[in-house]
Amino acid sequence: MAARALARGMGTFFKECTCKAPTRCPHPYKIRYRDAAGKQREESGYGTQDKATARLTELYQSKKGAQKAGPSDGENIAAQSLDDFASNWISHRARGLKDNSVESYERALTVHIAPRLGSRKIGTFTASTVDNFVGDMMLDDVGSAAQVNAYKVLRLVINSARRRGALTLDPFMDATPPDHQRKDIVIPTLEELNLIRHHAHDEDLRLVMEMMTGCGLRNGEAHATNVNGLVSQDVYRINDQIHGRQRVPAPLKHRNWGEFRETPMPAKTRAYLMQYTETHPADSQGYLLTNGGRGGAGVGGSPYYSGNAFRHKWQKVLCAAGITAGYTMYSLRHFFASNCLAMGIPITDVAEWMGHKSIEVTYRSYRHLMPSSIGRAAKLLDTAI
Repeated sequence: MAARALARGMGTFFKECTCKAPTRCPHPYKIRYRDAAGKQREESGYGTQDKATARLTELYQSKKGAQKAGPSDGENIAAQSLDDFASNWISHRARGLKDNSVESYERALTVHIAPRLGSRKIGTFTASTVDNFVGDMMLDDVGSAAQVNAYKVLRLVINSARRRGALTLDPFMDATPPDHQRKDIVIPTLEELNLIRHHAHDEDLRLVMEMMTGCGLRNGEAHATNVNGLVSQDVYRINDQIHGRQRVPAPLKHRNWGEFRETPMPAKTRAYLMQYTETHPADSQGYLLTNGGRGGAGVGGSPYYSGNAFRHKWQKVLCAAGITAGYTMYSLRHFFASNCLAMGIPITDVAEWMGHKSIEVTYRSYRHLMPSSIGRAAKLLDTAI
C-alpha cells in the first residue's frame, strides 16, 4: 500500500502488505515521521487508520508545542453533528447553485444521508463510515442513481469540513463509491409513435410530444415552448425551461440566464406548432403551454405545467394504443437522438442539439445506435491501397 501523507510536516502512514484491499486486511499500519531533531523514524503496530493518524497528530503537536488556548475552527466543526454542519453548508452553498441543484442536494441530505449519518460527529468520519453508508443504501434497495447522488453530496459536505481543518484524512480516499448502472434506453418505433399520436387527443400533450420527438427537447424545455423560439423555418431556439417543482421559467440545464441552444426543427414539427397556435394563442411573453386563458392558473397560482403534469395522460394514451413497453415521455427525446444517428448525423452535432454537458454523455447513451463504420472503412481503405 502506498504511503498516505497528512498535512505538511505530520508524516505518513502505510502498510507493507500486498493485499488487494489493504484498508480491510488485518495487517497493521506503520507510521513514518521526523522527530524534533529532524531524524526520520518509524513505528508500527497500529490496527486502524484512525489510530495511526492519531499517533502522528500527537507527535506533531508535541513537536510544535502547545497549541493556543481555545478550540480552533476545525475542532469546532469536528465536534458538530453532520446534520448541523450540513444545514449551515447548504444554506451558504445555495447562493452559487441553480434551484434544481439545491433541491437535489437537500433531497439527498434529507432522504438518504441524515437518517443514516445525521447524528454522527464530523470528526469521526472514516473510510469505513463511508463504505457502511453505501452498504446500508444497497441493503435498503435505494436506486443506483440515488446512491451516486447521495455519495456525491456527502463527499461535498465532508470535504468542505476537511478543508477547514475538521479532518486530517480524506475518508473518501479509500472508500468504494456506489456503482451506477444505467437502465437500458427504450425507444419507440416510428409505427408505435404514430399509434401514440393517433390516440393523443389532448392538444397540450401532443405539442409536448412533437417538440420532444422533433427537436429533442427535455420535458421542462417542451413545457416552455415559445413562439419566439422560431428563429428560422428550420431552426428552433431553446431559451429556458419550466422548473418542474416551482413551475416558473428557469435557465437551461448546464447554462445561465441569457444562454441558449438551437436545434433543427423538422417541417412536420413546425406545422403542428403553427396549427396549435391557431387555437391556443401565446401569452404576452410568447409561451404557448399555459393554463391561463384555459381555465385560469393552475395549482399554486402558476400558469405553467409541472414536471409530472402529463404523466397520467401519457399512460392513458399508451393503454389506449395497446402499447405495453415501458416508454416514458423521455423516450420521445431518445427517439430524436436515435433518428439523428440513424441518418448519419455526427454525434458531436447531436450532443450539442440535446444540450448534453459533454459528448461523453451522448456517446455512453447512444453509442449502440450509431451505424457501424468498420465495414465502410474497410471498403475505403481497400480502394486507397
